[in-house]
Amino acid sequence: MFRLRTTVAAAAVAIIAALAVAAPASAHDELVSSTPAADSQLTAAPTEVVLTFSNNLLSLDENSGTAMTVSDPSGEDWVAGEPVITADTVTVPLAEGMPNGAYTVTWQVVSSDGHPTSGEYSFSLAAAEAEVEPSAAPTEKVTEEPEQPSKTAQTTDQDETAPWPLLIGLGVVLLAAIIVFIVIAARRRR
Repeated sequence: MFRLRTTVAAAAVAIIAALAVAAPASAHDELVSSTPAADSQLTAAPTEVVLTFSNNLLSLDENSGTAMTVSDPSGEDWVAGEPVITADTVTVPLAEGMPNGAYTVTWQVVSSDGHPTSGEYSFSLAAAEAEVEPSAAPTEKVTEEPEQPSKTAQTTDQDETAPWPLLIGLGVVLLAAIIVFIVIAARRRR
C-alpha cells in the first residue's frame, strides 16, 4: 500500500510540474500600451507610434518580422522609417502633414517565444484648421461634415502554429496517467 501511495504522489508531482512549465511557455507576448492610445482622439498630429509589449521582443536582424503601418482612410501609409525595437517596445516615426481623419495602426512583431504576433487598433486626428486670410473677392463657403473616427477594438491575432510546450506537457500528463494505471492494475492482480 505504501508503494502505491508513493507512485501516485510521484505521478501527481510530475503532472503538476509538467503543467507549470508548459502553460507559461505557450503564451505569446501581448500589446500592453500604445502611444497614441487605442481609440484616442488627437488634436495634434503625432510624430511617432510607440507600442509596448508584455515581454522583450526578438530582434535578430532587419528581416526580423517586425512591421508597422499607420494608414488613413484612403489607405496611405504615414510611417516614415523602419521600426526600432528596444527591449519590449517598438517605435516608428511618422511623416509630417497627416490630415484629419481616422487612422489604423497595424503591427506585427516576433514574440519572445519566437512566434509572430500581430494586431491592429485605431485613433483619430482632429487638428485645428489653419486660419485663412480673407481675400478681397467673396468666395463660397463649403461646409464639410467632420469624419467620424472608426472604433476598432484592439485585437491580437496569434500565429496558428502548434503550441509545442503545451503539447509536450499534455504528453507527460498522459504518460504519467498510463504509468499510474499500470501500477494499480498490477497491484490488483497480486
